Amino acid sequence: MESINDYNEARNVLYQDGLNKVYLFDSSYEESLVLAVRRAIHGMFIHAKKYKEGYALKASDNAWLCVKALTTPLEEIIPDWVVIDTAVLPYGGFLICDGLVVNRHTYIGPNMIKSMTQELKAERKKWSSNNTFHRIANKSGAR
Repeated sequence: MESINDYNEARNVLYQDGLNKVYLFDSSYEESLVLAVRRAIHGMFIHAKKYKEGYALKASDNAWLCVKALTTPLEEIIPDWVVIDTAVLPYGGFLICDGLVVNRHTYIGPNMIKSMTQELKAERKKWSSNNTFHRIANKSGAR
């Protein structure tokens, strides 16, 4: 791969429907990594903002996710309240953003932010019990 666009295209292929049938992981891969990739959610999200617990992302199914960034904080990559493409994987007891975040340059307006902030207040109470992680970690296959 020569550029970030090459990596983005490779990732899109990896996470397409049928991941479990198309890609065979050999025994050199750690089983937990293979399971994480197979249970990943790849696609469009709304990045709301950073909270103490993690970053609030709203998935295309309207579920709010609390994710961690592994190396670079998301606020160094993208602004709050923007539509992004990324992948979220359950790994090590957390939801992890895979590291490639594509800013779609679609920003959320103040009225929608107000409405989504109300949704987030209720969802954040669930984050301490890690319900969102278990919902994703127990899925069979990628979405």
